[in-house]
Amino acid sequence: MTGALTIGEVSRRTGIAQTALRYYEQVGLLPAPERVGGQRRYQASVLIRLEIIRACKTAGFALDDIAVLMGDDTPGRPASRALAQAKLAEIDATIDSLLRAKDTIRRGMECQCPSIDACTCGIDLRPA
Repeated sequence: MTGALTIGEVSRRTGIAQTALRYYEQVGLLPAPERVGGQRRYQASVLIRLEIIRACKTAGFALDDIAVLMGDDTPGRPASRALAQAKLAEIDATIDSLLRAKDTIRRGMECQCPSIDACTCGIDLRPA
């Protein structure tokens, strides 16, 4: 089996702990790798799969949701689409909230008032 990666190599390349890799395997996010002398040997394609898992986690998907996203083989992928649409709406709301916070911070940095309580600049929580 040429090109196979040990769990240590996968861990080093991805920065994902070996315990997490074993757990991902246990919960079905990673396919069970072949074993050589009792040691796991992963195909290089596992690196792409792990990058997708990382991106999904960064977006805020739970591991159960990631399992649904990765395992949805139904034509049109309705379960994946529903999860993705809900997450996109959540991300948009987070972006809106962060933009409001950013605007408030910028206006606060421009404020020359002696204190927040005495501020007359009109800094508030409404979007600009």
